[in-house]
Amino acid sequence: METLPTLRRPDGGRSLLRDWDRLENQMQRLLGGMSLWEPTSEAFTWGPKVDISEDNGNYVLTAELPGVEPDDVDIEMEGNVLTIGGEKDVKREHEDERVQLSERRYGAFARSFTLPSAADPENVTAEFHQGVLTVRVGKRAEARGKKIEVKAT
Repeated sequence: METLPTLRRPDGGRSLLRDWDRLENQMQRLLGGMSLWEPTSEAFTWGPKVDISEDNGNYVLTAELPGVEPDDVDIEMEGNVLTIGGEKDVKREHEDERVQLSERRYGAFARSFTLPSAADPENVTAEFHQGVLTVRVGKRAEARGKKIEVKAT
């Protein structure tokens, strides 16, 4: 019975498989322990892409939610933590179709954002237009700052 030759690197004699395992372990550490290959792992869940900015005394969070209905979005503000969650349903045109490739993500999602302590949980509004969610969180009045007039003497 003939055995297959072991793949070896010319510089150190280590097998390529061992090098590959080391690379995968390093990638898992970088990704916080998530597996690169298991489609059920957190690495393959989805969440909306978000921008956070400030304007006119508000914190503004804009999230892309294509294919999500406004009724399927939940927004909560507890203290200065804003959480956006919801669900995107899988919609197939025909039950008998065979999927050849599916890169789109479906299912439940949730993302939480810690805003500065100046965020006012009593002053939150949300709008949803063409798959884009915009959440405005006002700042507390005492946190907005005040312009001080400089008087000439």
